[in-house]
Amino acid sequence: MVLRHCVRITLQLFNFLTIPRIRLGSVRAQDTIRNSRKITIMSTKTEQSAHVAGEMPKKGYAGLKQNWKHDLLAGFTVSLIALPLCLGISLASGVPPMAGIITAIVGGMFASRISGSHVTISGPAAGLIVITLGAVETLGGGDHVIGYPLALAAVMLGGILVVLFGFLKVGKLGDFFPGAAVHGMLAAIGIIIMIKQSFVALGAPAPHGEIYEIAMQLPAAFGQLNPEVFVIACISLAILILYPMIDNKWIKLVPAPMWVLIATIPLSFVFDLFDEHHYHFAGADFIVGPKYLVNLPANLSDAIVFPDFSQLASGAFWVVVVTFALVSGLESLLSAKAVDTLDPWKRKSNLDRDMIAMGGGSALAAAIGGLPMISEIVRSSANISNGGRSQWANFFHGTFLLIFVLLLKPIIMMIPLSALAAMLIFTGFRLASPKEFIHMAQISWKQLLVFVVTLLAVLFTDLLIGIAVGVVMKFVVNLLSVKKLMSIVTVKSEEEVNGDACRIIIHEAMVFSNYLGIKRRILRNASCKDVILDFADVRFIDHTVMTNLTALQSEFRSKGKTLTFENLNRLQSVSSHPLAPRIVSNSPKNLSAHLSRRQLELMVYALQNRLDYLPEEWEEHGLWEGFAATAGKNITRVSSVFVKKGEGYRLTVADLQMSSGALLTLENIDATYLRINIKGAPFPTFILGNETSLDKLVEKLGGQDIDFPDFPLFSANFLLQGADEDAIREFFNADLLRLHEANPDIYGECTGSALLFRIGRGFAHQANIERLLSFGRNFCEFALKLESGDQP
Repeated sequence: MVLRHCVRITLQLFNFLTIPRIRLGSVRAQDTIRNSRKITIMSTKTEQSAHVAGEMPKKGYAGLKQNWKHDLLAGFTVSLIALPLCLGISLASGVPPMAGIITAIVGGMFASRISGSHVTISGPAAGLIVITLGAVETLGGGDHVIGYPLALAAVMLGGILVVLFGFLKVGKLGDFFPGAAVHGMLAAIGIIIMIKQSFVALGAPAPHGEIYEIAMQLPAAFGQLNPEVFVIACISLAILILYPMIDNKWIKLVPAPMWVLIATIPLSFVFDLFDEHHYHFAGADFIVGPKYLVNLPANLSDAIVFPDFSQLASGAFWVVVVTFALVSGLESLLSAKAVDTLDPWKRKSNLDRDMIAMGGGSALAAAIGGLPMISEIVRSSANISNGGRSQWANFFHGTFLLIFVLLLKPIIMMIPLSALAAMLIFTGFRLASPKEFIHMAQISWKQLLVFVVTLLAVLFTDLLIGIAVGVVMKFVVNLLSVKKLMSIVTVKSEEEVNGDACRIIIHEAMVFSNYLGIKRRILRNASCKDVILDFADVRFIDHTVMTNLTALQSEFRSKGKTLTFENLNRLQSVSSHPLAPRIVSNSPKNLSAHLSRRQLELMVYALQNRLDYLPEEWEEHGLWEGFAATAGKNITRVSSVFVKKGEGYRLTVADLQMSSGALLTLENIDATYLRINIKGAPFPTFILGNETSLDKLVEKLGGQDIDFPDFPLFSANFLLQGADEDAIREFFNADLLRLHEANPDIYGECTGSALLFRIGRGFAHQANIERLLSFGRNFCEFALKLESGDQP
């Protein structure tokens, strides 16, 4: 019974975390829809958020008492991801494998206690591999044994410098750096990681020199590859590539890096990597042995290495210190900001305090042999996905890593190095994926230009010079667009305050180099309930400002306030990307010229069926927030909006462009959703998704699924879950159950005050939009019949 009860609790938690991910769209049809916004939103943001996220997590020890079950589970899952990544990052950085684990343990058990963020996970990051390896090789004159303690001294002083940054409150500079330059820097880091780790994956000798010199030797390395080592790397890569494509929540219970270890540790036995020996393949002789496995010291206390400050008088040493401080500080700021957008409670990190925590954590870790520390985006994203609610998840993640190295050392030493190299190659590819180039090109060709210039500058110089070149390039590109130097350095604005409303009139240009001034003016009036940004006199807005303003607008909504963009539509986007730069055009706007073929067809359909329709962007994003389907996602554009009003109900169908994750985990999502508002709400909250064969097995073990014996098709096709089973059974009358049986591919949810449904993935074509509207009309008719008590 105890086991069964534990299984039931685990499954209920799992099902909560893996509810069907729905995707949205939005509405506005001329004045009709504008005038209906207040009526359409029939519940407050606070009520909706409570449905998705639950009670706001507390801080400190009260938060531990409140959330320890969620944070313990999330911390354990993240530790499974962190263990192999920490080992791989250490080895790629030219230091012992324990260095990365030391950093993660210190980050979890120490930095989490003073961090200014809520759900970030701290530890070593792939983005700092290039700096660390360069420091070890440069300061040690090519000798890693000598260079390691010297690099630790640089990391320690760099961490102290980051702490100073935090006390000087420079966290706001995270909004300054243009996205194209940052992504260009990260892409260059990804390329460097892929090139260098390819030699490890091949089992070939690793050359030294500049990155372009090493790249020239890569073709020859394929002629020297060790087949058994290479097979392990290929299997690891295959697992990492296929894992995101598998739509099975049971497989997703185990993180991809752990599946790699599960598959490759047995191969260490198959290929007998524990004893050095020769083998023959294709007429050639090869050697394998323990040097291809992770090696930990016999006594873990031997992993502690102290910094060597003997090069304090060296200029090269201080260049490394400053590089560590600037790049780690910037990466940590960007990661913390990105994680804030994923937090279901939309809590805002104290970036200055977070820098103090990360800098202090780096200094402490380096003092005993660890790598530099940042708020790491991949592990933080995994923490949120697995239910992490507070910084105690970070603490548990560090604690579990300490337990692993104390108790599981023999297993860790069975991990093949080529498997870790494959993980880093995969990480590097995500940083420099062709999708990154396509994404930049979709925003604008100028964005792509800044991205490529920054990438090349980093590859042929170093990180500091490269990011500086990218910032200067972005500045020049904006200057060519605006043609007024002062307009992109300073911001001209006027403010009008009327009670709880404030209007800020911006003049001329809004670009990355004057955004901090714009944000300062907005936050100066943050006490107002409604803040209006008037773009009537703005001639140009760049991509960085569009991105930051969208995030700021979401932050206002989470506090029950509004940040409205007025006259934004007078500026034309330079591309179809929702956050593309916008510029004033002297030519009159031709609506049809800016619409896609699908939008034109939908416009004709709307006219024929007397539907309100807005093909272009609609500014009201809050209508689609507060659902499980959009939790942890940024809604960047709402368009192609239909509205159908009936007696006692309102149907809204829209295309939503959203983003999930950030930086390494960024995923762009397109989807069409139907939102239903019905007179008589609230209704019971529930999630209605697809039921798989494994779900049926879980139900037998105690998992929740509300079935209706008289409706076997519904019970077989749908997984229905919710807190109040009696109310849900009462709500789903016979008509509603038959309606769902007739539409087995329409899934949705109810927040109590509104319902959300979708068909398939991606933007719906006209036939499916017709189906959604028809489904919505019937659903409302049957639900209203239930409300009136007129049931069949």
